[in-house]
Amino acid sequence: MSPTRFQRLRAADLVDWLQAHPDALILDARDERHHAQSHLAGSLRLDGRNHEHLLMHEPRSRPVFIYCYHGNASQTYAHMFIDFGFERVADLIGGWDAWQPSGAGAGLAGRAQ
Repeated sequence: MSPTRFQRLRAADLVDWLQAHPDALILDARDERHHAQSHLAGSLRLDGRNHEHLLMHEPRSRPVFIYCYHGNASQTYAHMFIDFGFERVADLIGGWDAWQPSGAGAGLAGRAQ
């Protein structure tokens, strides 16, 4: 098994990472209903219909941050982005479940309109 080549962030480190990478592509791998209820501001919902377009058309130098429910699917997607040559990819350990109870994200959460 190859070593992890993407960064795994703890909820406590997410705000600093996002501030250090203001141009990051933020991807939410949860379903449409949960994304609509609450999500990181500026996030794009990642699903089986748009990942290929993102992989082929986003600049490889653009940082990518991916989160899901529990931090499992985000790892799979992170590996995919690394395999396609993206240079800076990170995911959230424990996913949205770890982020929400931390309370650290009050200013980063958004709601779909």
